[in-house]
Amino acid sequence: MPDFKWIENAEAVYEKTISATPFPFRRTTKDGLDELLMEQFGENTEISEADLVAVIKEHTPSPFLGRGMKAIAPLLSDPSLAEY
Repeated sequence: MPDFKWIENAEAVYEKTISATPFPFRRTTKDGLDELLMEQFGENTEISEADLVAVIKEHTPSPFLGRGMKAIAPLLSDPSLAEY
C-alpha cells in the first residue's frame, strides 16, 4: 500500500471501503482505489474524508454505491458526505 497521508478519519473509511466489498473483489477494489488515489493525490498530499468519498462516488458503479455509502457513513465526521 502506498504511504498515503490520511487526515480526519479517512484511513478508517478507506479500510471499511475495502472490507465492505464482497470478498472475491476486494483485491481489485483495493488496487483500483490505490491507483486512483495515487493519480489524484500521490503520497505527499493529505487525503481527507471528503476527498476519499468523492473518489469513491466518482468511480463506484451506481448499483453498488448505496451499499458502500451505507457501510462508511458511521465513520464519517460529516455523515452527509455519504448521501448520493
